[in-house]
Amino acid sequence: MHSKVMKTRLGLLYLLAAAVLSLSSISRPVFAAEGAFIILPGEASRYSGQQGREGDFTELLATADETGGVLGFFRQTIAPKSGPPTHLHEMEAEFCYVVSGQFNFKLGERIVSAPAGAFVFIPRITPHTFQNIGTEPGVLLFGVTPGGFEKMFAERQGVDADTNQKLMAKHHMQVVGPPLR
Repeated sequence: MHSKVMKTRLGLLYLLAAAVLSLSSISRPVFAAEGAFIILPGEASRYSGQQGREGDFTELLATADETGGVLGFFRQTIAPKSGPPTHLHEMEAEFCYVVSGQFNFKLGERIVSAPAGAFVFIPRITPHTFQNIGTEPGVLLFGVTPGGFEKMFAERQGVDADTNQKLMAKHHMQVVGPPLR
């Protein structure tokens, strides 16, 4: 029964992402009808984590440029015990699906365990963070709407802490507390 529920939730998430993507005019049709695209395994742009989180990786699956600004969609592989500082997004709502692993999410002041199959919605201006509490890397699918924030992962490759702070401000992100430990 649990497996059926997980498959249904995953199917609904993919359906939601496909529906949102189909609403916009895409700048680079790849394999399908005009305005639609497919990113095959291994084709997504992949970026390493920032300083202190080098074991994390982000793959950009859909950017604001490709979705007419409607959303950004990315997959993150998060190393054990890793996670960002508590932060908020001034402009974007964010959603996350836990593909694999075991995570704790902090939403406001509440900390919730999120195993594989969990879905998390984070309204804009909500302080939040997460941590992989498992012993293996975990995988998260994230979406932001409107899109644009996802570009920060590409832009901050190899930058110093000061430049990283400027990039966070550019992308309407504020650090408001420490990571979960």
